[in-house]
Amino acid sequence: MGSDAGDRAVEWVTQHSRRITIGAVAVVLLGGGVWFTREARVRKENFASRELSQARTAAGAGNFQLAASDLSRIVSTYGRTPAGQEAMVLLANVRMQQGQTALAVAELQEFLSGSPQRPFVAPAAGLLGMALEELGDFSRAADAYQQAADAVGYSMIRSQYLIELGRVAWTAGDTARAAAAYERVIEENEDDLAAVTEAKFRLAEMRPQAAR
Repeated sequence: MGSDAGDRAVEWVTQHSRRITIGAVAVVLLGGGVWFTREARVRKENFASRELSQARTAAGAGNFQLAASDLSRIVSTYGRTPAGQEAMVLLANVRMQQGQTALAVAELQEFLSGSPQRPFVAPAAGLLGMALEELGDFSRAADAYQQAADAVGYSMIRSQYLIELGRVAWTAGDTARAAAAYERVIEENEDDLAAVTEAKFRLAEMRPQAAR
């Protein structure tokens, strides 16, 4: 019986050898494709990280023109890698240092609308808030600070974004939104004494004026 089963197995393999060979080749090719894709992604991220380091050095040395050129190339070539996303935030900062705040706003808005990786949402939105504030657009700056506060994972950093939100909302005349931001700081950041103290001070400062 065992011999019959063995004969049947040999016969099946003989009849289906082409299919088996094709299947095996497909598996090998698939495995090779996955490996190649993974290795290509790693190499791409390594290249982007090295170029980002060089651009960061140029920016730190005050060579903003070179830094902007390098960062623009990184964003264009490696925009979906972590280094490429970090380069976008740094590029916006460099734009502002160059007095190109309106360009920084446009690029940050495009970046944030493109579903960036989560770790870069808060810094990009916070920087957008600063840029809009510099342009005198306090209402939209408040929206950007709100986005930053909602995206950040650390309560102490969130409280700083909320304080900025309260300040620009108050400047824009939206006292209700400003008060809500300060109250959120007090409710959510008991351990951040400095932030809570500032939020309470701003509320006390704001409310007499709001009552007039």
